[in-house]
Amino acid sequence: MDDIAQPLDNTMLGPDEAPVVEAVNEDGACALQLVCDHASRLVPAALDNLGLQAAQFERHIAYDIGCAEITRLLAARLDAQAILAGYSRLVIDLNRPPGHPQSIPETSDETPIPGNQSLTEEAQALRVSSLFEPYHDAIHEALAHLWRRGTPPALFSIHSFSPDFGDDHRPWDVGVLWNRDPRIALPLIEKLEAHGLNVGDNLPYSGRDLAYTLNLHGGAAGLPNCVVEINQNLVRGPEGIARWVDILAQVMGEILLIDDLHRVREY
Repeated sequence: MDDIAQPLDNTMLGPDEAPVVEAVNEDGACALQLVCDHASRLVPAALDNLGLQAAQFERHIAYDIGCAEITRLLAARLDAQAILAGYSRLVIDLNRPPGHPQSIPETSDETPIPGNQSLTEEAQALRVSSLFEPYHDAIHEALAHLWRRGTPPALFSIHSFSPDFGDDHRPWDVGVLWNRDPRIALPLIEKLEAHGLNVGDNLPYSGRDLAYTLNLHGGAAGLPNCVVEINQNLVRGPEGIARWVDILAQVMGEILLIDDLHRVREY
């Protein structure tokens, strides 16, 4: 698989390929930055689909099902900025630090990824410089754009999870992930439960274990921050997506009005 592992002519993206970052509603008035780390299932042409069949890119291993559409529609509803990733998490996971074992996964949910096997450090570094760094640079700039208006922005990251992972069944409708800052997470859990939803507090993953995007752009800057993880079975079609946009627009609209939410505070 060496021809797949090494990008052609040392170039990750060709001139006609999709952009690394999709920026939505860049002049949104709301002091809120939406991000979607796993929005896309695209792979740079030079990597030849990482040696996988097309059907694998319909699965949760390639992207977070439903989340790109939710992020775009929620940005419109809240008049908020959004930054979405342009390429698949299988190429490089933007929510993991470079060099982490899950950054460029050799296996995902028991599925080997041929194009990620035994990569040289140079090949890994090229994915970082081509895809990872431009994405996080875009979030830095978007947050700075909001902050320069005078109000420290909140950061809200949108993900979805597979209801079955290996032998584990995950019964939650939605998870709320957070590390130390409770300002969005705790009222969000309360409001989602008021909708009759089965809400996981730091489930099926914990924001205290590893939430790179949240910690880098939110926690380190003292900005209010949170991740929402929606059960993928609930957002596989337009009706489910629309329902979740309605729910999140309502509850986040209320949370953004909380007194002192936007105060810079480190936890």
